Amino acid sequence: MSNNVKKELRFEFGANWQSYLDHNLSPERIDQARQHLLSFIGREDLRGLRILDIGSGSGIHSMAAFQAGAAEIVSFDYDAESVMATERMHAMCQSPENWLVMQGSVLDPEFMKSLGQFDLVYAWGVLHHTGAVWSAIDLASTCVKTGGLMYIALYDSDWSAESPEFWYDIKQRYTASSAIVRRMYEAWYVARFFLQYNPFRLAYLLKYVREYKKKRGMDFYHDVKDWLGGWPMEYTRIYEVVPFLQGKGMRLLHTKTGDLITEYLFSSRQKCDGLSIFLEMDIPMKINWEVISIREHNDFSILDSTKPVFIYGAGKGGSLVKYALDKMHIKTDAFITTSQSGMHDGLTVLSLDQFMVKNIVNAQIIIASTSFDSISFGLVSRGIIKFFNAYPYV
Repeated sequence: MSNNVKKELRFEFGANWQSYLDHNLSPERIDQARQHLLSFIGREDLRGLRILDIGSGSGIHSMAAFQAGAAEIVSFDYDAESVMATERMHAMCQSPENWLVMQGSVLDPEFMKSLGQFDLVYAWGVLHHTGAVWSAIDLASTCVKTGGLMYIALYDSDWSAESPEFWYDIKQRYTASSAIVRRMYEAWYVARFFLQYNPFRLAYLLKYVREYKKKRGMDFYHDVKDWLGGWPMEYTRIYEVVPFLQGKGMRLLHTKTGDLITEYLFSSRQKCDGLSIFLEMDIPMKINWEVISIREHNDFSILDSTKPVFIYGAGKGGSLVKYALDKMHIKTDAFITTSQSGMHDGLTVLSLDQFMVKNIVNAQIIIASTSFDSISFGLVSRGIIKFFNAYPYV
């Protein structure tokens, strides 16, 4: 597609949210949304806090904040139908005066400045859909008051086995397609990524769909449409987001990876006035990560076979990486885990502390675990900034 077409394409986020409210909203889902929000930021309630909900979408998380006792809530979205959806939720709460709903853009500096400062800035799965993700992250951070919190969730390319270009192409094709063709894409997506073209996995899929509402109160089918059609979209990496916001004076408190998304909790300073149970992570305030993603078998060829190789993760993922290295005649010296030691696949398993004591020169570390975020922080806190992330491969 041409660049002009790419710029004109935009998924109907608001229409999807309106459909979600019509068919799926329930007190249970609202409660799930509230619990997820409070759990991630480490609080029992939001009493006395001023909350900004950027890209409010359905409005369910603004309602969750209202029910959690927030003193004031400001919700805005770029999409007019998303604003209408949030207004529906606002009306369900008897249109409280301490909850303001408006239309606006996170990319508009004057608009963002007019909103003022907040105890909690919340932008879940939003900023990567602006077409200018780094500007969006930057401007969102300006609304965090001194001692306040910033809770954002962004698509992370290190969580995907497919390349960013693969999904960019799918999203543009889906968004440009007719309703019938979109249903075909949805069926393909479910068949490939959930059923894995195996009808015996149907029971797994049905259970997954039933329990999906536990994920922030969302609905599986509407999230499938949101994922396939979420254009514009840009990927980020944890190795980019953390240094970027550190450069803005933010301090990392907490992360969680999963389902293509990485969630982040930042504070505008080291002590966040008791707003969260989480403390600042013990990592350098200026990180210059050099992390290469390994997504395909041939990507392992970037390793230097003359230098020692260690696989971080002694589970199924670690075994898959070792098998790939064996096929390429690259020797694996040992496995590393955060705290355990022993043997795995015929090799020694070292705890991270044991590995550090050995002081091995030119060691090449390959992460092969879903916990690549916490592993990466553990490495960088010990001065290791250069390694490989093979989670996309495994």
